[in-house]
Amino acid sequence: ADPITCRPADLIDPEINTITDEVTDKAAKDNVKLADNILEDALIYALFGQVGWKFISNRGNPEAFEPAPDIASSTEKAVSVAATQMDTVESYSVVVNGTAYHVEVGPSGAVNPIQQPTGANAVNGGKAVEAPMAGNILKITVNPGQMIQEGDVVVIMEAMKMETEVRARFGGVLGNILVKEGDTVSVGDALLTLA
Repeated sequence: ADPITCRPADLIDPEINTITDEVTDKAAKDNVKLADNILEDALIYALFGQVGWKFISNRGNPEAFEPAPDIASSTEKAVSVAATQMDTVESYSVVVNGTAYHVEVGPSGAVNPIQQPTGANAVNGGKAVEAPMAGNILKITVNPGQMIQEGDVVVIMEAMKMETEVRARFGGVLGNILVKEGDTVSVGDALLTLA
């Protein structure tokens, strides 16, 4: 092969026009108003995919995003809650390696015995496949009623521009799909149920 004697990027076909056309078509289809400088939205979409499109399509709608934190108010609330809960026992559900445990924390951080609740990981009578991390649902690879084997890929998630396959930890018949493509989930959120 001949050595490259020019700027390597000069050998790549430009894609900005293709991306701009894609964003313009998507905006027309979804009835979304783009920025006056469409190139800005094209770059946001190219760099951030689903997350970028969520920002573009909800621009100007503060309800679609988390509110800005109110530091002073949060601190006052935390002090108030800490004072009122000093002598109370708090209950939490903790998921460890896909198994849910019930934990109670008492005064001064004392931990009461851990108990696994009956029906751990149960959602409406089925066992839940949970999100292993926070992120966005990129693709759902299964359909309701489908037979799932342990280890089958059921969902593909995206977080920080990396795709992660979510595999079933147990087999069964797919009952309900509790999320849709584009949804944002947190660690432990139920994605689907298997019966």
